[in-house]
Amino acid sequence: MSSKKVPYKALKPNWISDKAWTEIIIAWENGLSDREASFRASRDGDVFITEAELKEIVASDSRIADIRDFLHTEIVAQAKLNIAESLREGSVATSKWYLERKAPDEFSSKASVAFEGAVVGLTMEEKQKELDQLLSDFGGVVEDKTEDKTDGEGSV
Repeated sequence: MSSKKVPYKALKPNWISDKAWTEIIIAWENGLSDREASFRASRDGDVFITEAELKEIVASDSRIADIRDFLHTEIVAQAKLNIAESLREGSVATSKWYLERKAPDEFSSKASVAFEGAVVGLTMEEKQKELDQLLSDFGGVVEDKTEDKTDGEGSV
């Protein structure tokens, strides 16, 4: 066995190897789900841990649940710190990306449209009418996109 320290070893169930437990912790540190963590822990064939078993372990000890949640939060916090650092370094691309998401009314390059009402069960013609109306409400150009399938004399 390696001399590496096993993280949170005091909370590790006895039937799970140190290596498998370490893989679970690493998976959680990287924001992976219980399913993905159980896969990582089981991939070497040392022990097979199902997602249900891992969820049961988490549910059985609130400290393990807290550690998992903390580790999941840690990766998100690190991503936020990376963005903040990039902003402080003056990255225009990051600044634009950040403002488009944090102040979309002022900086978004995408038009956002709220659509209410169901379109389920509408015919294609009815859907096209709804789309044409929506486009016309927003100043869009509505062109007739129906294909002329006649030979010019009215017959197909």
